[in-house]
Amino acid sequence: MILDLAEKAVNYALNFGAEYADVRVEKIKVTSIKYSQERFDVASSGLIFGIGVRALVNGAWGFAASSLIENEEENYVKNASKLAVKAGKAASLHSKKEADIILLKPIKDEDKIVVKKDLSLISIKEKMEIPINLVEATKKFNKKIASASALYLDECGEKAVATSDGAKIINELSRIYFSVKAVAKEGEKLTSIHESEGFLSGFEIFDKIDLRKYAVKAAEKAVKMLEAKPAVKGRFKAILDPKIAGTFIHEAVGHACEADYIITNQSILCNKLGDQIASEQVTIYDDSTLNGGWGSSKYDDEGVPTKKRVLIENGILKEYILNRETAKKLGMQSNGGARAASYAYKPLVRMSNSYLSPKDFSFEELLETVKEGIYVKGSRGGQVDPAKGVFQFSAEEAFLISKGEIAEPLFDVSLSGSILETLKKIFAIGKDIEHHPGFCGKDSQFIPAGDGSPHIAVQEIIIGGKI
Repeated sequence: MILDLAEKAVNYALNFGAEYADVRVEKIKVTSIKYSQERFDVASSGLIFGIGVRALVNGAWGFAASSLIENEEENYVKNASKLAVKAGKAASLHSKKEADIILLKPIKDEDKIVVKKDLSLISIKEKMEIPINLVEATKKFNKKIASASALYLDECGEKAVATSDGAKIINELSRIYFSVKAVAKEGEKLTSIHESEGFLSGFEIFDKIDLRKYAVKAAEKAVKMLEAKPAVKGRFKAILDPKIAGTFIHEAVGHACEADYIITNQSILCNKLGDQIASEQVTIYDDSTLNGGWGSSKYDDEGVPTKKRVLIENGILKEYILNRETAKKLGMQSNGGARAASYAYKPLVRMSNSYLSPKDFSFEELLETVKEGIYVKGSRGGQVDPAKGVFQFSAEEAFLISKGEIAEPLFDVSLSGSILETLKKIFAIGKDIEHHPGFCGKDSQFIPAGDGSPHIAVQEIIIGGKI
């Protein structure tokens, strides 16, 4: 049904004067729950039903979006198509650069997900038990836990994509995310740690996992950090755990490989395809086909088949993340890198699951190799500038490394440096890869995106205080 609406919108747009059109129709049930201080800050559930129409007219893009009402869709579909074309015509009068895209062979497919417990059939009351249980388990761990909070999000339903060059795609969704934050206190000192997880699954996932382990892990780390000493500052050898190494790969490398930044000269990786930009040990992928990957999908939001993109191979820059338009401008083929937060937004060039390929080192061998330095764990986020090629991230935990062993914990640690210099200074890579779910922001759009890495050793990185 929603694919029929998408196809109608494409035909309307062409009849109104579009040279090319793509349409997304979504019918998705979403739930959002936040629990802290023994009360629910948010507990909502609702249906998102809407259409987004993009039209290429005289070398310029027009876009329009509208919510849809059951049994009254026809007029909304027609009006959205008309408005998109009208916007494109208006934009073409003032556009200095003409837009053009790669066209593809027609494709019709369904990307289905099989679940045992449909999220739409689970009551919000039952879902509310998830954050309650996380918070209670966290607070019970130790009397030094001052407070705890938890978040639960899910979405399920269908998304249709239709294009004027013949793509007709149905994508089924069933996605769950939860997180827990533990805050420990001793005297005036406060520390906090969060743990999160995401699954492409139905509600049956909670029959398979132990929620308590996430709560205990967060609480245990938060209490441990109460013993930490003030952060040291300077240039050190360092081991980065999979979380903060994955954040570095995503933020510092993945964004710099997004082709819209390339064609607008906002990335340090412009004109560097084929160049050695990292140590020979470094191979980095952005893989939309990763089985169970948090950011995985068979097709992107332009109806293009996705793939495993080799961004860096043995230190050499091999590929950018592309949508139809940037592929055309760079003389390449789109590799399925167009994603939108919802029907209400235009697709942008985005990552899916970015990760560093593992090598052969055990964690103990990495410690022995580093000898003296800093072990950095977890990420509180940070800042990156793909154009200038610099980054700064704040860690959740850090420890001194002395004589090849983990020593005392450190408090308020951040790491910073040059993206390209840091890539070249990665000299040992572990075999213990982990993938983590997250939400990536760009141009006010937040989408599910995974990142991953094993432990890595870096020859030199700048360690400083809190951002």
